[in-house]
Amino acid sequence: MALSSNCWKYLVLTFNVLFAMSAVVLFGISGFLLYRLFIYRHFIGVSVQYPVILLLMMAIITCSIAWIGWRTTKSMHQIHVILAGVLIIVVVIIEFSCFVWAMVVWDNIEIDIKTTMTSYFMLTGENKDTNSDSVRWDRLHVKFECCGVSGPNDYSSTGHVPFSCCGQGPLDSIQKPYTSDCSVLYQRGCGTPLRDYAKSQILMVAMTALVASMLQVSANYRNLYKLAH
Repeated sequence: MALSSNCWKYLVLTFNVLFAMSAVVLFGISGFLLYRLFIYRHFIGVSVQYPVILLLMMAIITCSIAWIGWRTTKSMHQIHVILAGVLIIVVVIIEFSCFVWAMVVWDNIEIDIKTTMTSYFMLTGENKDTNSDSVRWDRLHVKFECCGVSGPNDYSSTGHVPFSCCGQGPLDSIQKPYTSDCSVLYQRGCGTPLRDYAKSQILMVAMTALVASMLQVSANYRNLYKLAH
């Protein structure tokens, strides 16, 4: 038995509210994960951020769909609900694509980060007049307790090791850039810990996209099923 007009309007309103809430949550999580990757963009590369950027865009589009659905509910016919459901399915497919894309990035991230870090390390060595690049490396060294890309030997060509490889912060590095005797010199390179950090963030992106797509397609299916019966 088909639902009455008031019943399915109430159902659509409820669905739009829940759909909008899920979009807001998705926006918050994807925005946070994008920030976590963005702060190390010089070392991990921009391509690693693409899946979470797309996921953030889907959250914004989902909010727009929910708002349009809310605005048109009073005059909405059943065909409009079905069309809205199809549009939501398209969003869900794209969100699932974000999951697949993130897993591909996760699988290849070691090579991407190694290449990007090595290029940026060489660029920093060439641009000795650019202090901002050195400060970024200092912050990376202190954050992950590491030195260079593969270890302190990376600085053998320069003849000095950054003071941050001894655990001193960026401000200390600006005042006293280098030191010859460190009591505690980080021996591991930053490639491995940064890779592990980025992989954990990308895995969270993939899981967020998967859960969002599954929840939204489930809710949309129940909504259309109730309207059709």
